[in-house]
Formats: sequence, structure tokens, C-alpha cells
Amino acid sequence: TSKTFLIVAGLCVLYYSAIFPFQKFAANMLECRLNISSTAASDIFSYFPIGAMLLTPLLGSFIDNKGKGASMLILGAILMFCCHLIFALVPPEYFTKPVAYTAIVILGVSFSLVPAALWPSVPKLVENRYLGSAYSVIFWIQNIGLLSFPIIIGYVLTATNIGVTDPRNYNYTVAMLIFASLGILAFLLGIWLK
Repeated sequence: TSKTFLIVAGLCVLYYSAIFPFQKFAANMLECRLNISSTAASDIFSYFPIGAMLLTPLLGSFIDNKGKGASMLILGAILMFCCHLIFALVPPEYFTKPVAYTAIVILGVSFSLVPAALWPSVPKLVENRYLGSAYSVIFWIQNIGLLSFPIIIGYVLTATNIGVTDPRNYNYTVAMLIFASLGILAFLLGIWLK
């Protein structure tokens, strides 16, 4: 019933719903936007977890020493919004491999900021005796988003690509705007948390 805990749980579901379901569609989206092979598109997206892996321990150390967890969550939501907006709105003639790599790096930085700030905040909000339950509630809420958003995005892709039979020709604009909107909602929750 803690309002702060529920905000953190809401941030978790919004943020992870815009990351993990996006990973399912990212390679095909890059394949469609850049007119490249699925292997080349997967190679571009493979840099996302590598960057996050390298940056997260540094950000975790920063938060241990300086704090600023709510500010990091806000910045992570802004970066996530910017990444998905790049994928949604950059015109085809300007959407090149360097633009795609830039968006992926932005998403990787965002993916480093949010977990480094989100998960350590839970023990500050909940008594130790309820910590296991608190984490399980957050994961339960997160899994609702992880179940729902691939279904929603799949439906949106079908509805916005009527008559398109080749998945390499899909238009991902509306799907990416939905992911970007999750960043806006996460930003608003981050402001409320702060």
C-alpha cells in the first residue's frame, strides 16, 4: 500500500515493457527500416546488451556514493523515449546505420541507468521482513507488462500493415510510438517519485 513502492513498481512495468518486448521486434524493425538482412539487423542490435553490461556497474557505484536514484530513473525514461522516437519518426532517407547505432547506444545507456537505480531502491522502501514479497510483487506486475505488450505490438503491426504479407516490409511507426509513450509515462512517474 506504500505509494512510493507502487510508483517504483509502476516504473518497473513501464520501463521493462518498453525494453524486453521491443527486443523481440527490434531486429525486424531494423531490417525493415534499413533494408538489410536479418543477420545484419541482429548484429546492430547486439551492441545493446554489451553497452549496458559495461555501464551498469559504474552507474551502480555512482548511486551508492552520490544517490540521485530518482534523477537517474527520470533520465533513463527520457533516453528511452528519445530512442523509440528516433526509430518512429526519423524519415527513411535519414535513417542510416549510424543513426540506428546511436539509437541503440541511447537505449543501452537508458537500460543501464534504470536498473542501477530501480532495484536498489526497493530495500529503502520496504522493511527487510517484507523484501521477498516486495520483489515478487514487482516481478508479478512486470510480467503482466511483459505478457501484454508483445500481444499489443503484434496486434498493432497487423492493424497498421494491412495487406503487407512480407514482414520485411512492415511499417513500425505506430509500434515505436507506443514504446515511446511508455517512456513518457515512466518520466511522469519518475517526476512523481522525486
